[in-house]
Order: sequence, then structure tokens, then C-alpha cells
Amino acid sequence: MKNKRNLFLVALIVPIILLLAMTWKPLYTVNTGKTITLETVPVDPRDILYGDYVSLQFAIEEFTKDDLDPALIEEFSKHDTGKLTVYAVLEQEEGDLYGLKMVTHKKPNDGLFLKGDMYYYSEFNIDEIQTYFANFLPDRYYVAENTGMQLEDLSRKGQLIADVKVRDGFAVLENVRPK
Repeated sequence: MKNKRNLFLVALIVPIILLLAMTWKPLYTVNTGKTITLETVPVDPRDILYGDYVSLQFAIEEFTKDDLDPALIEEFSKHDTGKLTVYAVLEQEEGDLYGLKMVTHKKPNDGLFLKGDMYYYSEFNIDEIQTYFANFLPDRYYVAENTGMQLEDLSRKGQLIADVKVRDGFAVLENVRPK
């Protein structure tokens, strides 16, 4: 009888622990991370089912060959296709606005950086003009009812900036506001 009660308690406690563990990293980042401001670029979202939201793309997620670490270019030549974990090393530009310093596949030991994914395909031509993409941040920000259209218009014009809390490569989107 005691054995069944212990199994019941374990079955009850394990899901609760798992749910709490899933919230640990975002809560820890919000409480101890550094707040930075990033520039967004225009995107045109359309989805009726999700309610009011702003679809975001960040300026640091688009980059050229000049922003790539030479070791990352060498890493591309070792594989035909796939997803590679990359890190965006950030630098302060003006005021509290941050920009991209470099994209690398090695985790930086210090400074501000974001962890993300970059997809690449065979015959990866490293071209000076070509733009490369990586996903570092969430691409949707849900807003209060009837405020989404105003922010969407500003987003299409490239007039939004985002406040992001960053800690050890993990980011939590805190706010989106006009420039």
C-alpha cells in the first residue's frame, strides 16, 4: 500500500518539477540579464488567428561576408548542408543601441552575444554582395488589443526598436517601441 502511495506522489511531483524547470532559464535571464536595445527591419505579417502581434526581424539577423568569422567560413566547407549553431557577438553602437560585431561558430568567453541557428546548403558560395541570415531572437511580439496595427505600420517603415534582456546567449524580448 505504501509503495502505491509513493508511486502516486512521484507521478504527481515529476510533471510539476518539469514545468518549473522549463521556466527557469527565461526567468533567470529576466532577473539577471543585461537589457540592450536592437534595431528591427521591416516585415509584413498577416495572420488572423494569433490576435494582435508584431512580426519582427532584427538587423543583426542579416549580415554579409564581412561580418562572418573566417573560422565559420571554414566550417561551412566541412559540411554539405545543415543547421549550424552560431553566435552573434554584439557591440554597443550609440546610446543603448547594440549592433552586430561578428558572427562566429565558437561560443565567446565574454561580452554580449546571442546564440542562434544558421542554415546552409551545398556549394555555399561566400559572396561579398550576398546577404546571409541567422535566427537569434523571437520573431513575434504579442501586444495589447487594438495596438498591433500601429506597431505593424512602424515596423514596415523600419521605425521600431526592441528592448531585449540578454544573458549567456539567451534572449528574452521585453518591449517593442518606436525609434
